[in-house]
Amino acid sequence: MTVIEDLGIIIAAAGTGSRFGAGDKLLRKLDGLPLFLHSVRTFYPLCPAGNLIVVAHPGQVAAFGELAGTYLPGCRVRFVAGAELRAGSVRCGLAALAAGTKFVAVHDAARPLATAGLLQKCLAAARLHGGAVPAKPVTDTLKRTSPAGRIIDTVRRDNLWQVETPQVFDLEQLLDAHRQAAALDVEFTDDAAVMEIAGYEVYIVHNRERNVKITYREDLGEVNKNDGQESYA
Repeated sequence: MTVIEDLGIIIAAAGTGSRFGAGDKLLRKLDGLPLFLHSVRTFYPLCPAGNLIVVAHPGQVAAFGELAGTYLPGCRVRFVAGAELRAGSVRCGLAALAAGTKFVAVHDAARPLATAGLLQKCLAAARLHGGAVPAKPVTDTLKRTSPAGRIIDTVRRDNLWQVETPQVFDLEQLLDAHRQAAALDVEFTDDAAVMEIAGYEVYIVHNRERNVKITYREDLGEVNKNDGQESYA
């Protein structure tokens, strides 16, 4: 696999995973490998050595680094401490990128099935537009409710997408967007939203591949059921 010299990659792994339940979901094993290391193993060959950054919870940086050394020996990955909120954690990762980086991919460690090909497709679109994210069109019926749970109306699905990662951006644009976002009292759930609020363009890349995000404990069973060759320990 050819190294993309101007690419940096940030693996966001600093979340608390409160919806998963007891234990750190990113340390659960998928096919014998801790969950967070699947993305590292997949994406590491794409960028220059040392320019893949794993942003971990401050209390887990050393443990994550030790696991990488055990399971992926010789893999030059940098581990940095994250912040309380996701946007702050991404900024910690951005600060660690090497000079000469022009594009950055930001990926959630809880999506272990994302492929190198998907990242490359998003990078190609980001080179054209400044930002690109993988997504699938919404197919379920959507309802808007009152705070009490009463249905108010049905939301049309036209041009609605379920957004995934890796999300790829022009680094200078993303840095500027984060500088603007840091001054706002807003919680951002992805970097596309940071770019949007700063006025930068972000385009959709239709992803037809499975790209499950492990949020609840049941998600582990779903991945295992649909990918029979994979197992959990």
